[in-house]
Amino acid sequence: MSESQRREQILDAVERLLGREGLHAVTMRAVAAEAGVSLRLVQYYGESKERLLTAALDRLAERSLWRWRERTAAPQGGGPAAVRAFFDEALPTDEDARAFHRIGVCLELLAITRPDAAAAAYRDHLRALADHLAGIVGAEARVDAARAGRIATEVMALAHGLGSLLMAGSVTRAHAEEVVDDYVARLTAEWSE
Repeated sequence: MSESQRREQILDAVERLLGREGLHAVTMRAVAAEAGVSLRLVQYYGESKERLLTAALDRLAERSLWRWRERTAAPQGGGPAAVRAFFDEALPTDEDARAFHRIGVCLELLAITRPDAAAAAYRDHLRALADHLAGIVGAEARVDAARAGRIATEVMALAHGLGSLLMAGSVTRAHAEEVVDDYVARLTAEWSE
């Protein structure tokens, strides 16, 4: 196995642990067991839990942004359709999306509690995501840049909050989708004025 393949194997293990059990589950030993490699090999590629988390986050953020860009690249129906596509991608309605949401919440906790590289990488990811969404909204809805930025923030906050409520069992998928439908309808009315 090549060095890059081995590194990917280890980062895959970090992601699985984060998605399944959360931040507390990511230890060097747990990563080694999950990846099926020696602790020494994990230490060689990761050096520390912090570096493993940062590398995994960088990879996840890149993949996440790519997925959202693909999903919102050319929706039919302009700005409202792009916002709806964002919600469809962001809400944890299947196991992959739930695992990804768990990872996001874990990394959010790092960003809130620790000023380290993993936290900085997560903040950079959120900024890139907001910029992408604001760009779509601004182009599709023909709103000024400041309003597009506020809409991007609203959409991200609503998606994250609804995702957490859905994961915690506080709302049903149907209820979350009704909230999204209402929000998109209000945006559609605003943009058609």
